[in-house]
Amino acid sequence: MRYLTTTRCLSISLLLAACSADRLTDVPATRAASASPSFSSSSAVEHSFTGSGIQNIFPGFSYGFSGAIHSDGNGRVWGKIITHIYDLSAFGVSDTGDIVLSPTCLRVVGNTAYAGLVVTSSTLGVPVGSLAVLWVRDGGPGAPDVGHSGPADAFDPNNLICSDTPPAMPADPVTSGNFVVR
Repeated sequence: MRYLTTTRCLSISLLLAACSADRLTDVPATRAASASPSFSSSSAVEHSFTGSGIQNIFPGFSYGFSGAIHSDGNGRVWGKIITHIYDLSAFGVSDTGDIVLSPTCLRVVGNTAYAGLVVTSSTLGVPVGSLAVLWVRDGGPGAPDVGHSGPADAFDPNNLICSDTPPAMPADPVTSGNFVVR
């Protein structure tokens, strides 16, 4: 049981890049089921996140992530994030694998992006339907992006990730890769 809890808490690690726009933008979205843009009367992409990167938090704890999240003028979101777990040996976990997540919300403020996610599949035993959160701040040219992610029940128990008062989360550097959010 400890193994599954540790895996669940640690293996949903991924990041999201932040907006490179030079103006403050704000797209609050509720945690609702994701919708395809074809169902929207205003389906033009208003904000998007794309990219991939690796985070080496400390020896025995590293993961990579890639994907895209988009939102339209109605606040609907769609996309997919894949987290690749490379090393959790610092926590006594020897498994590696992937966690696939779909966005439930996206909010972009300046150079920072926030997202709510739901697990859609996992090779690590993370239950489908588990909620996760992530945030990323774009460091700009020549500087690393920073961010953090994890299970929503640990980092966002009050479901505030896409509100005007998202939870404070640790800022871990992206050691390689690049993300773009517009």
